[in-house]
Amino acid sequence: MSSVRKCVLKSLSNSNQIELPHSKQVFVGRGPETEIVDTKLSKRQVSLVADVVACTVVAHCLGGNPSVADGVTFKNGDKFKLNNNSKLELLAGKHIYEVKFSPIPFQDRVDKTMQDPDLPVNNDVDCQKTKNTNGNNEYRNLKTNRDNEECQILTKENVESQNPSKKMEAGNGSAASLSTKSYDENVWESIDQDKLLIYSTKGLRSSNKIASYDMDGTIILTKSGKVFPVDKDDWRLFSPVVKTELRKLHESGFKIVIFTNQAGISRGKTKVPDFKFKVEKIANTLEVPVQVFVATSEDKYRKPVPGMWEVLIQKKNDGLDYSESECFFVGDAAGRVENWAPKKKKDFSCADRLFALNIGITFHTPDAHFLKLPEGKFALPGFNPSLLFSNNVSIADKEIVSKSKEVVVMVGSPGSGKSFFANTYLVKAGYSYVNRDSLGSWQRCVSSMESALHGGRSVVIDNTNPDEETRKRYIDVAVKLNTPCRCFLMNSTIEHARHNNKFRQLVGDPHVPVNTIIINSYGKKFVPPMLKEGFTDIVKVNFLPKFDDPEREKLYRMYLLEK
Repeated sequence: MSSVRKCVLKSLSNSNQIELPHSKQVFVGRGPETEIVDTKLSKRQVSLVADVVACTVVAHCLGGNPSVADGVTFKNGDKFKLNNNSKLELLAGKHIYEVKFSPIPFQDRVDKTMQDPDLPVNNDVDCQKTKNTNGNNEYRNLKTNRDNEECQILTKENVESQNPSKKMEAGNGSAASLSTKSYDENVWESIDQDKLLIYSTKGLRSSNKIASYDMDGTIILTKSGKVFPVDKDDWRLFSPVVKTELRKLHESGFKIVIFTNQAGISRGKTKVPDFKFKVEKIANTLEVPVQVFVATSEDKYRKPVPGMWEVLIQKKNDGLDYSESECFFVGDAAGRVENWAPKKKKDFSCADRLFALNIGITFHTPDAHFLKLPEGKFALPGFNPSLLFSNNVSIADKEIVSKSKEVVVMVGSPGSGKSFFANTYLVKAGYSYVNRDSLGSWQRCVSSMESALHGGRSVVIDNTNPDEETRKRYIDVAVKLNTPCRCFLMNSTIEHARHNNKFRQLVGDPHVPVNTIIINSYGKKFVPPMLKEGFTDIVKVNFLPKFDDPEREKLYRMYLLEK
């Protein structure tokens, strides 16, 4: 296939243009790429897969509200084809885009030539409809170069066979897009050096409708009544209803998937053979095909980070897209508060609810899903990372870089963004950088600070400096050398700092990981800085990360902490 032809989705209201690479799935909806903020539009309103050989785009409506293509309305779950010049209204009458192939497809040029015989026709990588002797429409892909010409006839059946096998099957619920493939036997797989284990049972088929569950406390409980199982046989189903409910969902075209955090495996507390034995027994008891994802470490696969879900959709669902409105997750780590039901303790975590929020699918507790009981009152974490971006000002009405020599003492917990801010704004402006992590002791920090000031340079002290005693060491030197000293206080909560620290671990940031104990210890030591300590000003800094990589920004905006 020639790399000459391209396909783009071009906005008719602005200069926005989205490239649709050959055979690559692209999601279009509300978000930064389209610059659309309309809340009636799903973040994944439609998925588009372009075929630059056939000059078509296969579209799949995923949003809760209908989309319109060439005047025809399509609702959630519908699939349709777009051609060159097709008009796609993401919402009826709004957010209108046009499909554009370049160079222009052969048939379009033929149509124009019939209207204008003098219009030249170019035969490079074109799609041409012909008729064979039996009267069946066929698609001819013509590919030419200087030396030879190759022609390939693709019947409609052949075109379909080149794409992931899909078909629509109606069950008790709405139609589901199901793979014709199924597992012939039970299979265990390992991904990323055993950080993720996947168990798929015989008869399992992929679907755009995913019914997903946590395992412990949701699909099963301990027989012993203890919080943690005493052995591999210490389990029973959450309720007899579990098997009935899963059977109904399976018959309605849902794929049944279990996502479970099992960090005890990486810590050596849980033996892999024992755990696999347990999973196999559970799957056999459920009596429906299931797929089980096991996060064995505290990394990108562990809930609430959606790493397991991403592997499911990208690698373990036969290329089928998923419908946000028809997928859900059920889990007992729901952030429910004390006495959410009479005499019920608060949930140990909110990881399951946050997992569903990060993905963008519906969440249920097992009590509500299986037993039809009330969901129960819950509380989300106080820190919501996505809300940070509603305030796009780091420092309001303050001059960050001084025109004259000065000392800046940073104050903030580990992970609060001190180093990012100091390096982004001050070090780049010529400030000498003093940091205890690199110098080893506060005495060396003081010495380095004095040397820089004697050399005529401003200095930024990038340490936590939680209390008056630690700050005084640097203020005294500034006073002795008659240099103004400002305090830059990171306006970040402990939860925000923990989020930053977790994000660094997930993306492999070179920062030394800091555990929660150290961050909490800072909180206990912290004493708010005051002007009477000797500061000429105290500036509060709102930490606002900057990203060149949209995938990193997407991850940062998610809930990363379990509670």
